[in-house]
Amino acid sequence: MNYLGIDVSKSSHRIAILDGEGESLTKSFSVESSQEGFNSLLEKIKSLSLSPDILLCGLEATGNLWENIYSLLTAAGFKVIVLNPYQTNKYHQLLAKKAKTDDIDALVIAGLLRSKEHINSYVPDDLIQSLREHVKLRDKLLKDLKDYKRQTYSLLELVFPEYLKAVKNPFGIASSTILKHFPTATHFAQAKLKDLLNIVRHIQGNTYPEDFLSELIELAKKSIYSGKASKSRGLNVKILITQIEQTQNSIAELDAAIEQLLKPEDPESSLPDTPLSIPGVGKKTLAVYLAMVGDTLRFPSTKQLIGFIGLYPEIKQSGESQNSPHLTHRGCPILKHALYMAAVASLIHNPYLKSIYDKKISQGKKPKQALIVVARKIACMIHSMIKNNTEFEPERFFVSKTKYKNDSLCYLTAL
Repeated sequence: MNYLGIDVSKSSHRIAILDGEGESLTKSFSVESSQEGFNSLLEKIKSLSLSPDILLCGLEATGNLWENIYSLLTAAGFKVIVLNPYQTNKYHQLLAKKAKTDDIDALVIAGLLRSKEHINSYVPDDLIQSLREHVKLRDKLLKDLKDYKRQTYSLLELVFPEYLKAVKNPFGIASSTILKHFPTATHFAQAKLKDLLNIVRHIQGNTYPEDFLSELIELAKKSIYSGKASKSRGLNVKILITQIEQTQNSIAELDAAIEQLLKPEDPESSLPDTPLSIPGVGKKTLAVYLAMVGDTLRFPSTKQLIGFIGLYPEIKQSGESQNSPHLTHRGCPILKHALYMAAVASLIHNPYLKSIYDKKISQGKKPKQALIVVARKIACMIHSMIKNNTEFEPERFFVSKTKYKNDSLCYLTAL
């Protein structure tokens, strides 16, 4: 067997090839990240008489730069191992390589394949990858939306604090439309009632009557805002409100795309939806789970799944010194958050999960710790339901006290 290591980069990829004895078959070479470069790589492999049955390829999961060359090699029939950079870094240290160059990195990858100590990273199929892209972008946009609202609220507290006291939701459709026309108390004080009525009249669901709009104008005239930099601050409010609207529209568009992926037209490629029968678990939670976990059957046990997600306590002990256990920073933060929010919803919608929460609270756990236990239970239930293709059955997951003690979820009692 021969081993081909690829050090992936933006403009070109460095290639090293080792034989079964660890000797280089040829000098390390580079191929451009282009169709011509990829074709030259296949020609080089062919010139060395390396067929797919005697060549194992490997590369690092560096951002998303590895995906195109991975697809090229797999389409050509070669087996390609995607390595976690943590693996290659540790193997690099083991070899005591002081320098770090593209040549050395490619040789390290090939050497790791030859050692047979590598672990192949999971590569999702097209459906899961599409779902993952949407979920990751949606999470980013939600954070941006929260930040835009925080900035806008902070600015309004200065330029029109009375408005925030009078309006319950300053980011509603009617309120946002008004603020884009009259963003500060200085602007609002100059507004005419008929102008405000014209703005809100055609907004569906508008709840701003004429007397309320008149009250807002009077509040603006009596506002404590000094009027300093009103033009610049008003422009900032308009831009932030516009950003909020655009981000909300983008999130809604992503939600629709995620919904379509969860229910595709082709039933053979449909994603499992049995976990939706769990009270408290919605489509967004399931979408995040499927996107981040992918094929849940690749985890033989729930313990491995929980380790991947990162819902376990991190304990540090040295001699007589031991820190208080806390939730590990490892794992997938997007999935952690989704399961945590599902746990919060379950306290209202799922009496079975609520009983677990109450039990942990009675044992002296803090609310967040108890919610983490519930989140673990939800993750394990989803894993089991997808594995066995079953609906939510309370008697299957919530049984006698003796059996529950044997449940792997009790691993978190140290929290």
